[in-house]
Amino acid sequence: MGRRTREQPQPTRDSRLPGRGIDRIAVSIVERLPGPVRSALGGMLQSSIVALLAGFMLLFGGIFLAVAWATGPQPLMDSYRYVPFTERTEGRIVESWIALEFDPDDLPKDKLYWQALSKVSPCVVVEYSGEHGAAARRAFCGNRFQFREDFRVDDWTSMAPGVPFGFVRDASGFAIEELRMSKRALDWISTHPPRSTFMLSKPPPGTALGALKEQFDAPLDVALASWTTPLPPFPLAFDPRHPDQPMPAALADERRRGFWWGGLIFTLLLAVPGVAVWRIGIGWLSGQSGTVLWLLTLLPLLALPWWSDFLPKLLRHVNADWAQIGSDMLDDVNRITRFSAGAPGEATLAGGERLVWRVEAGAYADTFGRIRFSLPQPRPADANAALAALRAQAAAQVRAWDSASRTALFKRLREQYESFARGVQGVFTSAAEETLRDAAADAEAHRAARQFLIFGTAGNYYEDQLDALEKAASPPR
Repeated sequence: MGRRTREQPQPTRDSRLPGRGIDRIAVSIVERLPGPVRSALGGMLQSSIVALLAGFMLLFGGIFLAVAWATGPQPLMDSYRYVPFTERTEGRIVESWIALEFDPDDLPKDKLYWQALSKVSPCVVVEYSGEHGAAARRAFCGNRFQFREDFRVDDWTSMAPGVPFGFVRDASGFAIEELRMSKRALDWISTHPPRSTFMLSKPPPGTALGALKEQFDAPLDVALASWTTPLPPFPLAFDPRHPDQPMPAALADERRRGFWWGGLIFTLLLAVPGVAVWRIGIGWLSGQSGTVLWLLTLLPLLALPWWSDFLPKLLRHVNADWAQIGSDMLDDVNRITRFSAGAPGEATLAGGERLVWRVEAGAYADTFGRIRFSLPQPRPADANAALAALRAQAAAQVRAWDSASRTALFKRLREQYESFARGVQGVFTSAAEETLRDAAADAEAHRAARQFLIFGTAGNYYEDQLDALEKAASPPR
């Protein structure tokens, strides 16, 4: 008789082990689903994974191709294009705005961080002497940046390297800041709360539009920047055969000499892997191969001159997240080369909804806005001189007010300071000091001026210092 062998024990499935019961339930549920439903779910899952991976390959292949184009072919074309731009003329900015591009569809549901998904670029309309001396106009839009909650435009002085930018000025010499956006964007920010109320005035604005208006409502900063920096001239260059198509002179000069042959080597080094990765993404997305795949790979590359707009639109059909990442990366790649020119009505958001900031309006209309300032001549040399001029003009006008008007002004300034609207108080310190010196002002005006200086400014005012001011008050006339 042969030796009886002991049977090896078979592993058993212990439902008490973690996850064993859940696995059986999940398998049981899937097995009970009808066959078509199982197939549909599998197809959806497979499509999502394929779209995610294909979008990733298209994104990075597209970025490689964008850098390759910007390194060699684009500078080469520009170097020839701008050779005939030999004539010069000087234009002046007659209209200017910041184009704010925001599509509410890009924002996930129930999210409020709209500014992180928005782009801003400066645009101007320039008037110059055209054919036969007649005035002509041309619009330009410059570099594009991501919008931020701390973004400021009062110090934005260029559209691109060497190309000036400035807001048109009012009768007082102050810049009139302006944003333009689509009606859909304006409707969205008008009906949704701000993402955060940190560092906003108290009580905070109830809508994102209110927060945006407060973000740019800084009349003192605007006044200082405007008085120390005049609206710059706008030098233009043009081809004598096409005087109606001028370009900024600095940009034309830079692009005419911006090409170097070594750039084509980098183009080759970047284009080869770029096309390879791009082809893989197209293949995963289309399921094609061979000649058809090559056609699908190469045809979109005809849009390389317009890649910054084309690639994000293509990626948006594949994966919205990749589209946003691609748009941001392309903006970085084309930061100093993105520039457009055309008729005034063709500029970015030329016909968009307008948001305008004037120093005499907004939250400070009843304080800063009550003073009628005028640009000193000669123009202040720096911000300190400009602030001194603002204080002197404010003090001179407040000096002529009666005690009740002065009292109301200083109380309002202190209220604004306490509600974190602290943009203009420094303009009125001289007016408050003069009120304390003025024996003709009543006790209520003195008290309001004193409390404003102590509690409504960022200065270091002390009781004994203010007592000395009052003791030095001149007797009433």
